[in-house]
Amino acid sequence: MYESFFGLHDKPFALTPNPRFVFYSQQYREAEGQLLYGINNREGFMLVTGQPGTGKTTLCRDLIDKLDKSRIHSALIFNPFLNAHEMLAALLGEFGLSAVPNASRKDLLDRLNQFLLAQLVLGKSCVAIFDEAQHLSTEFLEQIRVLSNLETDQEKLVQIVLVGQPELLDKIRTPGMAQLDQRVSIRCRLTDLDEEETDRYIHHRMNVAGARGQVRFDPKAISEIFRASSGVPRLINLVSDRSLLAAYTEQSRDITPAQVRKAVQALRGEEPEIARGPRAPVAMTPKKRSWVRPGILAAVALVLATVAATTYWPRRTPAEQEEALYWRGAMPQNSDNGERAFRELVTRFPASRRVPAALLELAQSEMSRGNRAGALALYQRVIDQFPTDSARPRAFVLAAVVQLDSGDTVAACKSLASTDSTHVSDRFLVTKMEQIRAACPHANVSTATGPAATNPVAGDTARVVDSIPSGGTLQTSAAMLDRPRGGRK
Repeated sequence: MYESFFGLHDKPFALTPNPRFVFYSQQYREAEGQLLYGINNREGFMLVTGQPGTGKTTLCRDLIDKLDKSRIHSALIFNPFLNAHEMLAALLGEFGLSAVPNASRKDLLDRLNQFLLAQLVLGKSCVAIFDEAQHLSTEFLEQIRVLSNLETDQEKLVQIVLVGQPELLDKIRTPGMAQLDQRVSIRCRLTDLDEEETDRYIHHRMNVAGARGQVRFDPKAISEIFRASSGVPRLINLVSDRSLLAAYTEQSRDITPAQVRKAVQALRGEEPEIARGPRAPVAMTPKKRSWVRPGILAAVALVLATVAATTYWPRRTPAEQEEALYWRGAMPQNSDNGERAFRELVTRFPASRRVPAALLELAQSEMSRGNRAGALALYQRVIDQFPTDSARPRAFVLAAVVQLDSGDTVAACKSLASTDSTHVSDRFLVTKMEQIRAACPHANVSTATGPAATNPVAGDTARVVDSIPSGGTLQTSAAMLDRPRGGRK
């Protein structure tokens, strides 16, 4: 809305993790440096923790961008509500391999072991990153520990990074998780920014978005933003975005403390309080009977004043109510309050421009409960009801991801074919689109012949596997590795 007014070519404070806007605070740089060291030196288990909104998911995607794709294969698992069997299938999919329909857990683990050994012979390594790991079940964590046992005499076959909130530490420190806890060789922690870092963070994102010094944040406004956000990057984004919107409505390119306070008030859904008159006496004694009548009159006057104030005080417009509900959902006190605000927004203001984004968030809530059908229904609602909204291409891609995870490759390919990929700029979704396309039947059509023409990783792996003697933990099967990726039904 305000980008053209401020001369920006991008939204500077979007909530979606975007590696292009990464701000390298000291603790962020240290965490990323430790992870890169651990991956390059095959350290095995690594752990990243931090409070919500401190940039953990951004770190994951920025880390993947920095890995040498020619020698490191990466997999990002962002759904923590999978069981151990589904996790193995998802991990194979992230590494570009199709899972055999109705395969047992042992079959999937053998296939993964075979792939990892083949990559080792090629001089390549593999890293698996599990986001939102604090929600992982004990069964899931135990399966991850089993993955760490995939190794040769000299080194680990896969590096594992667990990323989550501080509760993850409590979970793996329980007696039942002692074996996993002992395998963690690198531990990183992301914290909130201080006020000086908050200042640099805001100006960094503005410059990346193209501000070129044309927008000025008053130092006191920065202090207000820091006070309201407590230095949490996600909350800094929320408050700064609304502050820019407040400045835009006033046609000002200087962000003032008053505009920040207005932004915070809107985000919290606060309304002006009505001044109250003096309270009438609670009880009367016989000696003060002469005050009874004035007390009654004062009480009546108070009631009339309150009714008048309620009637004539300027109320929020529908547009303001929509915005308040949206931001109450985007910055909730807890997940239940956020979901409740989004549902109220969708119900009360079905034509609001905020509804598509709210529906996408509600779909994610359904996915977190394992309700894939409910999530797909919400994605379909965005697709059907908002044909021109920018959320529609995202809904197509996210629906395709759910369908592919459910094993319905045909539906996933149809969903992907229905969207205009030029309108999807999120790096994570673009990666998902590429993976789904590779699994679609048309991906096997090429001027070259054989699976290696469409899946160079599978082709290289097949050639290497043929060169490895059978026996031990590796059962050679070039046909299995060369199976077309579109084989999952």
